[in-house]
Amino acid sequence: MKTQQAPSVSAAGQPSGRTRAFTLIELLVVIIIIAILAALLLPVLANAKAKGQNIKCLNNLKQLQIAWTSYTTDNNDKLAQNVASDSGHYATTGTDPEAQPGQPWASWVLGDASNPDVTLLTHGLIYPYMGNWLSYKCPADVKKNSTNGPTLRSYAMNCWMSGVPPWKTDQMNFAKLTGISMGLPLTMAMTFVEENPATINDGYWVEDLDTPAEWIDSPAHYHINSGAMAFADGHALIRKWTDRNVLANCANEFAADPQSTDLVWVQAHSTVKSP
Repeated sequence: MKTQQAPSVSAAGQPSGRTRAFTLIELLVVIIIIAILAALLLPVLANAKAKGQNIKCLNNLKQLQIAWTSYTTDNNDKLAQNVASDSGHYATTGTDPEAQPGQPWASWVLGDASNPDVTLLTHGLIYPYMGNWLSYKCPADVKKNSTNGPTLRSYAMNCWMSGVPPWKTDQMNFAKLTGISMGLPLTMAMTFVEENPATINDGYWVEDLDTPAEWIDSPAHYHINSGAMAFADGHALIRKWTDRNVLANCANEFAADPQSTDLVWVQAHSTVKSP
C-alpha cells in the first residue's frame, strides 16, 4: 500500500506548489494605479481625437474650395450661385427641375441641412468637382435632425459670393472670381464657413456690414470654442471664438458680445461697401 506524503512546506510557512492569492490591499493598489493611468491618458486621447477632427475638417474645406475654384475655371470665371432659400423650399430634393444647372434656383448646394437626402449635395453646382458627399460634413458635428438622424452638412457659403438674391445692394456681391480682388484680397475673402447648428439651414450664410453690433447668422464652434473656414485663395483655418453669445448658440439675428472682436473680424472678411 502506498503511503500518502505530506506536502512540503516552504521557508515562509506556506505549502509549496500552492498559488499565493492577492490581498485586498494589493488589489486596491492595482486599481488605483490603473485609475491614475487612465486619468493621465484620457486627456491625451481626447486631444488626439480633436486634432484628427481638426485636420479632417480643414481638408474638407480645402476640397470644397478647390471644387469652388474649378467651377469658375469651367464657367468663364463665374462663381457658383449661392441661393438663399431659408428652409430649402426652392429644392426639397436634388431633382427639382428649377434647381438644375442653368435654372433659376441652381446653387452650390441645395435644400436644408437637416434634410438627409444626399441628392441635395450631389446635384449642387460644385459637386462634379468634389465627388465625395462626406466632405460636406465636419467630423465634430454631431447635430441631429428632427428624426434624430445626422444632418447633411456643416458648411455654408458667404452670401456675398454670388448670393441669389443679393442680401443688399449697398455691399459688394461678388459674381466672378477675378472680381473679388476689387473689394478684398483673396487671402481675406471668406468663402465657406462652419455654420452654427442653431442657424444652419440653406447654404447662404449672412453677415451684414450695416449691423456692426448684430450677428445675422452664427459661426459654429465644434473645435474647442473654435470654428473652421476657407478663403478665396485656397487656404483654410480654424479660428477661436470669444463672443459669449456665439458660444451660447444664440439663434438668428442676435447681439454681438461687446467685449469680443469676433463680429468685426468676420465682417471684414465677408465683403465691403459698394463703391
